[in-house]
Amino acid sequence: MKKVKKFMICMYISLFLIIQTGYNKAPDNNSQIGATDLNNLGNKTTANKAFTYENPLNFSYPYFNGKTERTLTELRDPCIIRDGDTYYLIFTHFPFTHHTSRDSTKIDYNSSPGIKLYSSKDLKDWKFENWLVKSSELAVDCPYKHRFWAPEIRKMNGKFYLVFYADNWIKDEYNLNGKMGYVAFVGVANKVTGPYEHINWLIGGGCDTHLFGDKNGKTYSVMPFTNEYVQEADLKNIGKDAIKLIGERKMVIARDNGDVGKKTSPTYMEGPWLIQRKGKYILFTASPYQNKNKDGSEMDLESGYWVGVGVADNIWGPYIKQPQVFKGGHIAVFTGPDRKGWYSYRGESGGKAQGKLCIDPIQFEKDGSVKPSSPTIGSVTIK
Repeated sequence: MKKVKKFMICMYISLFLIIQTGYNKAPDNNSQIGATDLNNLGNKTTANKAFTYENPLNFSYPYFNGKTERTLTELRDPCIIRDGDTYYLIFTHFPFTHHTSRDSTKIDYNSSPGIKLYSSKDLKDWKFENWLVKSSELAVDCPYKHRFWAPEIRKMNGKFYLVFYADNWIKDEYNLNGKMGYVAFVGVANKVTGPYEHINWLIGGGCDTHLFGDKNGKTYSVMPFTNEYVQEADLKNIGKDAIKLIGERKMVIARDNGDVGKKTSPTYMEGPWLIQRKGKYILFTASPYQNKNKDGSEMDLESGYWVGVGVADNIWGPYIKQPQVFKGGHIAVFTGPDRKGWYSYRGESGGKAQGKLCIDPIQFEKDGSVKPSSPTIGSVTIK
């Protein structure tokens, strides 16, 4: 009888440990929020623990200009992803220069030096992991030797894909299309830390090109060319250094807000990020709004760098557009500590958070639309 009781106790303990382990584990395929539907995110929390964070986050990085090194806190286009129990960060690294500002007398031709990867267990303390791409280590004629704007990592079908915008500032002929500017590159790795190999030019993809892996097995490229466009992307031959866009490129969200009855429209649209949640396709956009309408009429939307969004039942639309839902500009979406969707963004509301790394949870209405919310400053606790 004692043996039976002892056996039953051991079984209960083992069952508890198995349940607890599965309960606390972050969803492996939700590290990106996009390749997998978000229907179940938020139904479980990590042991229902409260999480406290403070904007701007305590993040800085070193920059060496060839003579001296200094510590910077300003960044652009931050992209946080979660893989397992670890958060990873990449971003557009200072200096944020265009090829019109290239200077052969300065280090890296006055370009961003590359793409750095940082990690954190708690979104508070950050550790440098490694360079994913580094200008000084690339060949002189490498077509992606400079700029490194708007990098992102997406996990799709068990692989990690690095996407960034780059060109070569040394000579026009070193660029794959014969001139500097407007070229998207994609690389692949088995681990989030790399190494990223087979870095290919995605012909037709421009600045802020974004990749989305659908549940149907297809991959799509979301691209801003004043408006937002979607086109299918064929990445299956990336190991053979061959990727391409296929099929029709379709405009899915228009820059002009006349379609939602607004007089005020942004200068252009950029920075797309696409997720799925409860069967809906949710496409976030970034749009800079000026201080006045071009025709002199009174503005009916606010100025500043805003996140807009479109929600659809199909990736091709039609999307129900909300022009301004969050003042944070070029965001990425990641699975947060409460297993729900969070924004990572550069502070755009002024004050001590301006230009620095920030995070906030995304808020949704019951009908699946995105609830407008405001960036937070200072300490916030999520229960």
